[in-house]
Amino acid sequence: MIDLSKEKYEILFEKKKDHFSNIFNDATIIDFFSSPFRAYRHRAEFGVIEVNKKLFYSMTVDGKKQKIHSFPMASEKIQSLMEPLISKINKNLVISEKLFQIEFQSSRAEEIMITLIYHKFIDEYWEYHASEIASELGISIIGRSKNQKVIIGKDFVKETYNFSKERYELNQFEQCFSQTNPFICDDMINWVYDNCSPSNDIMELHCGQGTFTILLSNLYRKVLATENSRPSIYALKENIKINNKENIYFGRLSGKETIEAFTKKRTFRRLKDIDLEEFNLDTIFLDPPREGLDQFTKDALINFDNVIYLSCGFESFKNDIQDLENTHEIEKLAMFDQFPYTDHIESGAILKKIAQK
Repeated sequence: MIDLSKEKYEILFEKKKDHFSNIFNDATIIDFFSSPFRAYRHRAEFGVIEVNKKLFYSMTVDGKKQKIHSFPMASEKIQSLMEPLISKINKNLVISEKLFQIEFQSSRAEEIMITLIYHKFIDEYWEYHASEIASELGISIIGRSKNQKVIIGKDFVKETYNFSKERYELNQFEQCFSQTNPFICDDMINWVYDNCSPSNDIMELHCGQGTFTILLSNLYRKVLATENSRPSIYALKENIKINNKENIYFGRLSGKETIEAFTKKRTFRRLKDIDLEEFNLDTIFLDPPREGLDQFTKDALINFDNVIYLSCGFESFKNDIQDLENTHEIEKLAMFDQFPYTDHIESGAILKKIAQK
């Protein structure tokens, strides 16, 4: 069991800081952001294991499933529901049969949705019994199986993010990526807000549900945001609507396709309602998958005066920054402890194009 004490967390956080500083020892300004030492995860996924004809939550450790009874890294709301939920599941054969995974997502306002994932067809009997449990626990339940999704209540939770003295709401939808640690997400949002230099328009690749898109729309004249996931584009539309934003333009494109459209190498019907000639894009915001940036995208960054880069993969981040320093200089760096008690490091960089002599 991990020692989730404040003292242990501070020791591990200092080790991460030292590692980050040693890698970027030439950088003059590095900001470090620590996490709460417990109850920081607002998303949690568990396997289901049967022991003596009873179901338990499980996690995989060294390749083997191990049953667990609690998860103190999770939000207080998730922790409070783990035992009541599994107890009700064990008392109901319709709900427990062929259940193999349970996912929790909560918000800081204590909204919560729970996804039950099955190796069976979800029928009306399941829906009836799941509705009873949802009502008794005051939660939303989503049932998922192959080609099925049954929603009881809502398939999203509403999270509020804070920057400067302002805030905005985001509906975080089931099956869409969202920031696991909202406290660190606030830090990331504020770091971008405090350190970017808004001028004209901005392009955002891999925008997801709009976690940073809404912030950027408060800073830049226009935002061109793209994302390759259909569910995330749907979520983005909803979040643009609830925030009453009229300066966000979006399309379902990969990062590479977006760059191809921007550099006029290809045209896309998915951008037919957007005139790229009307944008003055001198800044790009990047939050790529863990593997980092492809070479095509890195080569294209010469077209942008300013680069804002957030990364969930430290090794790829190091390599990408090294490549980008051929054309851009680092102005600011940051380390965000998104996942305490792990080796994972979330990073941020703000770069400016080197002036031609």
